[in-house]
Amino acid sequence: MFIKKLEVFNYKSYLDSGVMEFSPGINIIVGRNNAGKTSLLEVLSLDFDNYPHRSIKTLPNKVSIIKENKSKVEIIWQIKTEEVRNFIKDWSPNIGIPAPRKVSFIGRENHQQDDQPLDQEDYYDRLMEYVSEALSNFKNKLKNQKLLEIKISLYSNRAMDDISLKKLLNFESFEAKFNSKCFYRIEYNKLEEISLSLDVETQEDDASIVKPRQYEAEIYESIGYKIFKIFLSRIYRFKAERLNVAICKFENNTELKSDASNLAEAICILQGKNPDMFAQFNKLVSQILDEIKWISVLPKDNLNVEIIVWTTKNLRRDDLSISLSLCGSGVSQILAIIYILVSSDDPRTIIIDEPQSFLHPGAAKKLIETLKQFPQHQYFIATHSPDIITTANPSNIVKLQYQDSETKTSVINTKEIESQNKILAELGVKLSDVFGADSILWVEGQTEEKCFPMILEKVAKRRLMGIKILSVNSTDALLDGKRSDLVFDIYKKLTTGASLFPPAVGFIFDRESKTETKIQELEKRGVTFLRLPMYENYLLDPEAISITINEEAKWLETPISLTQAQEYLDKIKEEKSYLLQGVKREEVLENNWLSKIHGANILESMFQELCDNKLEFRKTKHSYKLTEWLVENKPDLLSELAEELENTLHKSH
Repeated sequence: MFIKKLEVFNYKSYLDSGVMEFSPGINIIVGRNNAGKTSLLEVLSLDFDNYPHRSIKTLPNKVSIIKENKSKVEIIWQIKTEEVRNFIKDWSPNIGIPAPRKVSFIGRENHQQDDQPLDQEDYYDRLMEYVSEALSNFKNKLKNQKLLEIKISLYSNRAMDDISLKKLLNFESFEAKFNSKCFYRIEYNKLEEISLSLDVETQEDDASIVKPRQYEAEIYESIGYKIFKIFLSRIYRFKAERLNVAICKFENNTELKSDASNLAEAICILQGKNPDMFAQFNKLVSQILDEIKWISVLPKDNLNVEIIVWTTKNLRRDDLSISLSLCGSGVSQILAIIYILVSSDDPRTIIIDEPQSFLHPGAAKKLIETLKQFPQHQYFIATHSPDIITTANPSNIVKLQYQDSETKTSVINTKEIESQNKILAELGVKLSDVFGADSILWVEGQTEEKCFPMILEKVAKRRLMGIKILSVNSTDALLDGKRSDLVFDIYKKLTTGASLFPPAVGFIFDRESKTETKIQELEKRGVTFLRLPMYENYLLDPEAISITINEEAKWLETPISLTQAQEYLDKIKEEKSYLLQGVKREEVLENNWLSKIHGANILESMFQELCDNKLEFRKTKHSYKLTEWLVENKPDLLSELAEELENTLHKSH
C-alpha cells in the first residue's frame, strides 16, 4: 500500500500544490528553509490540522475573511490486489459488500408499474443476481489487476468526505447505490475462493429461498475503509527531535504504534519471540551507529519495560550499559526505524524529517544505505544534504520553492535525476558542489574557482549571496570541441523546469588560443572572456612574485629580491619572449604587452630559474597565493579584473 499521487489544497504555505507523483522506495523532498518541507511531511502522514493558507492572496487586507476555510489533501492510494485478498481471507466472514439502498427497485425493469409488488421468491432471486454480479465485478478486479487505486479526499484529523467513503466500500467495483448500514457477508470458501455467505430459508410449502446473509454495520466497517485504516496505522513520521520512548507499559502489542511510543514493548517481544530477527535488528543498529554494540530490553516496576544500550562488546558488563533515555537524540529514531524494517513484511510508510539533523553525516548515509535494503516500503525524506540525495539514488525528488506567497512544487523523476547526474559528471562537478546555490558563475579552472570569489569579496566588495563559482571540467570541450553546441544546450535545459541544478548566472573564460571570430560567436551565446588572455597575466607583479617564492623556497640561502623579479620580467618584455601562439613580435607594444604573452608559462619559468629548478610553479597553489597577497596589499592591480567579474554577474540581472 502506498501513496501514488498527492495534491495539497489550502494548507499553511500551500494554496494548490499541483499533483506530486511518488513511488515505492525512496522519495526525496528538497527546498530552502520555510519552503514548505515540514508542511508537506505533515500532510503525507495524512494526519494534519485545519490550517488554511494565510497570505496576501487569501487575505488581501486586514478585514478580509478567508473564503475557503478547510484544508484538504487529495491522494491516489494504491494497494496490491494480493494484499486485498489476504485481508479478506484473514477477516472472513466478518466483512461484506454493501446492499442496495432500496431493494424494492430490483427487477422493476421487467414490470409495467413501479408500485407492483414482487413476491418474496422473485425478490430474493433478483437480489442474489444483483449481489452476485457486484461480487463478480469485485473478484474480477482482484483477478485481472495487480494494483487497485482510489482517489481519496481527506480533511483535518483524517476526516473523509462521503464520496471517498463510498469509493472505499468496494474499490469502485460496482455502482455505489447502497444502504450505508446494510452489508452482505463474503467469505473464503473451501476452494479458497471469495464467495457470498448464504442463508437458506425453508417455506411452509417446502420451497427453499436462498438469500445472501445480511448484517448491519457502519460504513467504516466496509472492506476498503478497514484496509485504509490499517494503512493509516502503518504510517510513521520521525521528526528532527528527541523521541522519549525508552520506557513503556508492556501490553503484549507487537505492532509498533505510529508515534513509536511502545518501542520498548515491541523490541521486548522481538527479543523473546524471534531471536534471529532480533540479532538482525542489533546488527543493523550497530552498522549505522558503530558505538552501539547491542540493544536489550529489561522489565521494570509496574509492568514497565526499558530499552538498554550496550556500548561494549563485553555483554557480561551490564554495569556499563545505559538507558536509552541517556543516549543522544538520534538513537531512538534509529531503533524505531530499524525495528520497522526488520519486523514488517508488509509495506510501511516511513517519513523522516532532516535525518542529518539528528545523525552525523556518516550515520545518515549508512541509514539511507540500510533503507535501500528494504525497498518494499515507501520512504519520504526531507533533506538539505546533497550526500543523502546522492546516496539514496531516489525514485523521485520533490523540489519545493516559495514563490508569490505560496509553495510551488515540481517533481523530478528517476529518468530526469539520472540525466542530471550524467550532466554533473560531464561537467566535472558533484551535487554537493552545486546544491543549494541560487546560481552559478562558470569559470576556466580550479584556480579561478578559488581566486575569483576572493577578488569579488575583497576588491569589488561584492558579497556572493548564494552565487557559487565553479570550474568546468574541460573548457576545450565546451568552447572548441565538436560537442560545444550540445554542452550549451545542456546548460540551457538546466536553467528551466524542475532541476536540482541551479541556473548559470554566466560564463567567464580565458581568451587564450581563441580566434576573434570564435570569441564573437561565443559571446553571442552568453560567454564572457577576460580582457587579458588568461588569469595569470593579471598576477605578473614582481613584488608579489618575489614574496610568494620566498615563502615557499625557504631553503634559498639568499631570498629573491624585488629587483631580481623585476629584472626578470623586464628581460622577457624586452626580448618579447613567451608570446602567445600566432602573435608576431612586431605586434607587441609597450601598452599591449600583457595581452600578448602567456602569463602561466612566464610564472613557471620564473619559479624554476630563480630557484635553481627546485621550485615548480603550480597554478592552483601559487596563483592563489599571489592573489591572496595582491588583494591584501595591492588591490588596485586587480580592480580591472574585479570590474570584469562584476559586469559578468550584472549581465544576468
